[in-house]
Amino acid sequence: MLLENKVGIVTGGGMGMGEAVAKRWAAEGARVVLTDINSEAGQAVADSIQTGGGEARFVLADSGSEEDWENVISLTIQEFGGLDIMHNNAGIHFWYNIINDPIEKWDEMMRVNLRGVFLGCRFAIPKIIERGGGAIVNTSSISAKAGGPAQALYGASKAGVTQFTRSLARMYGPNGIRVNAINPGVIDTPMMRQAAAEAAESRADEADQMADPPPAGPTRGGPALGRLGTAEEIASVVTFLVSDEASYVSGVDLTVDGGLMT
Repeated sequence: MLLENKVGIVTGGGMGMGEAVAKRWAAEGARVVLTDINSEAGQAVADSIQTGGGEARFVLADSGSEEDWENVISLTIQEFGGLDIMHNNAGIHFWYNIINDPIEKWDEMMRVNLRGVFLGCRFAIPKIIERGGGAIVNTSSISAKAGGPAQALYGASKAGVTQFTRSLARMYGPNGIRVNAINPGVIDTPMMRQAAAEAAESRADEADQMADPPPAGPTRGGPALGRLGTAEEIASVVTFLVSDEASYVSGVDLTVDGGLMT
């Protein structure tokens, strides 16, 4: 097993990519602490892992809260004795009109998508150093690389995650910590389906006001592979990056999009 005897934290583990990563890590031998703001969904994932013979704990936590992170780290150390790997996956998405939408939405997006990753690393890195090193994977997005209509806010938050990842890789490499980011493309998850529904509704509302309403995403063709990605495919990549199989991979922002950005 790739992650035998490892202890890991997965944020946003109640559904989608986070759920898939938590389950994959447990299947590979890791003991997993997963967090989410949805207690019912998060506990269901932890219960599923335990029913399958793995070890998992769920913590109700907002990734943008310093107090919640203190609780997550405390429980992880108490339950499993240390920390080796982490996937900062929790995030939010909404379309944003920079002229008309509330300025407070900027703060909300940055608090969860960027501050959440910052806090996760701030609290986890000292514990990973105590174990002699480990690995962190942060979820960025292809939106950090290509601008899309109504995606300025989301893309900016994810571009911040990418640069933050690179800097941490340089800073903590001497401590044996590898830090990488992934840039998922169009992945079939509840968040993606909700975003698609909201985009379709927005285009319908704007149709009477604009001769040529903007498309929902980057103005490219679909993925070269001709299909959506799955959460399980993302989990495979994340698992590789935190495993010893990727022992010389650090500071990378790896695009996982089926060739969409090609």
